[in-house]
Amino acid sequence: MEAEVEVVHRHRLGSCRGALAATPQRLEYRTDNANDRFAVPLGDLVAFDVDYLNKRLTIELREGRRYEFTDPEGNADRLFVFHRDVERARERLDRGDPPANP
Repeated sequence: MEAEVEVVHRHRLGSCRGALAATPQRLEYRTDNANDRFAVPLGDLVAFDVDYLNKRLTIELREGRRYEFTDPEGNADRLFVFHRDVERARERLDRGDPPANP
């Protein structure tokens, strides 16, 4: 599984653009905003939820940081598909399937 989606990260004031990318090994937020970038193993996600009606993807990391993302064009379908693909990979990891080698 490799998935990527363009996103807007919502700040308390303002926002920044970037991309969420996932592999069986990790989830990464790529952005020009150095304070918001992250790359974590899929197992370090405390919360990974999609709110289709509000067109929002929420991620909370084990370290306590929380991120809210929207689609740059307001397309909830892309967020939903990305979430679905990552959740399938997380379920496989939870069952004990080893991640593929990078």
